[in-house]
Amino acid sequence: MGAVLLSALVAYALLGNFTRYVADDYGIAVAVRLRGYWAQQIAAYRLSDGHFVATALYTAGTLLNPIFVRILPGVLIIAWVALLTLALRHVIPSAGRLGRFLIPAGIVYTTLQITPSPFLSLYWMTASMEFVVPLLVAAVVVWLVSRPSNSGRRRRLLIALIGLLAFLAAGEAEIYTAVQCVALTVTVALAMSRLPWIWRQKLPELSAAWIGSLAGLAVELASPGKALRSAVIAKAVHVPRPSWLTLPLFTFEKMVQFLHLLLQAHWREVVAMTLLAALIGVRSSAVPRGVGKSRGIAVVLATFGTLIVLYSAMAPAALYYGGLPPLWDQIIPVYVCVCAVAALGWWSGQSFRSFVGPRWQRASWSERLCRTSVAGASVILSAVVVIGPIATVVVINHELPAIQAYAATKDAQAAGAETAHAAGKTSATVPRLVMVNNIGIFSHPPFEDLMSDPRFWINEDEAEYYGIVNMSTSP
Repeated sequence: MGAVLLSALVAYALLGNFTRYVADDYGIAVAVRLRGYWAQQIAAYRLSDGHFVATALYTAGTLLNPIFVRILPGVLIIAWVALLTLALRHVIPSAGRLGRFLIPAGIVYTTLQITPSPFLSLYWMTASMEFVVPLLVAAVVVWLVSRPSNSGRRRRLLIALIGLLAFLAAGEAEIYTAVQCVALTVTVALAMSRLPWIWRQKLPELSAAWIGSLAGLAVELASPGKALRSAVIAKAVHVPRPSWLTLPLFTFEKMVQFLHLLLQAHWREVVAMTLLAALIGVRSSAVPRGVGKSRGIAVVLATFGTLIVLYSAMAPAALYYGGLPPLWDQIIPVYVCVCAVAALGWWSGQSFRSFVGPRWQRASWSERLCRTSVAGASVILSAVVVIGPIATVVVINHELPAIQAYAATKDAQAAGAETAHAAGKTSATVPRLVMVNNIGIFSHPPFEDLMSDPRFWINEDEAEYYGIVNMSTSP
């Protein structure tokens, strides 16, 4: 399973080689070129959505060679798996190193597999800096919070670091900020109660993360550009927004719609992720007895907590767009769901082990029979788990010519614009991208690319990026 999951993730990472600048990337690069890096931070905060950390990251990305966007997806995938593995080190220590690698690999693979638009979420630089990076920071926060508690100055420094990271993560995108703030609010409330005795020990760390998250939210909401962007979205969407009175019910309806669409299209991947975590849970040593007794309460609380967090992820889009989050935003609620089913699978596996193990011993079944039964079930479940990643590698190989053609056309467009600029021309007609909405993992809406109309906003940004006045695609 490890080898197959790793192969699928490597395939996803290598596809980054065919990534190029997309949509907003050109305009951001032009803005940094005109204003400078630091002035652009101020302008973006005043005129845009207040995502102060995301702005700092993707504007920094435009200062690098454009080859950076080809390397970025692979770096993000590697860091995602590595940091999740680190985060689980103290959360599920009984899983062992291999188990703590398999679950993160499965989570990252499943998230990329079932998110509505992998291209816009991972392979588009602007969006990946805004929606994937905070997930990596969240993994670091979980690792720091779950570490064995120290005392004195070292713990105070750790608490300060946790608060800072939560603050920075909250400055990425409002959908993630809402998820983080609500999740930490629920966690702190539970830690203050008498139910989770383990979390109560981590109350200072959790409180620091909560305060940092609220501070980041406050900075984001204070942005003068928030209202400007909201007005622009209202004109562009052409869908009536819910009132504050109808927003709660409307958001709930969108959450149900999201879950329905997700499970209807990807129930197999969700089941496979659950089975993977359950298999590792069964094969890991049982948790301490006191923890096992509270496991049932924990799973009920986790289920309600997940629904509350998912609801919070739907709220910003319901208010802004009058519908579901945009395709690139949806990687956040998808990730929440995948992590939830992984936790459910782990809990199920541990519960099965705790329930069946003592009964097998009392029944005086031979150890050999028990081992044979577990091995047989493991082989069957492993076969179910690896079907998806194997199919993904096959599909990527099948889609590769179309993705290569996409990258070649993007290179031809860039070459045409650069040739026109070198020749002193003010306009360029470049090749047209064909069927971008049907190129597998790289599929995306056609309006994220150049159009035949030179007045289209992407055409204007890209023309300015290459130093010409007009740029359009051939008929």
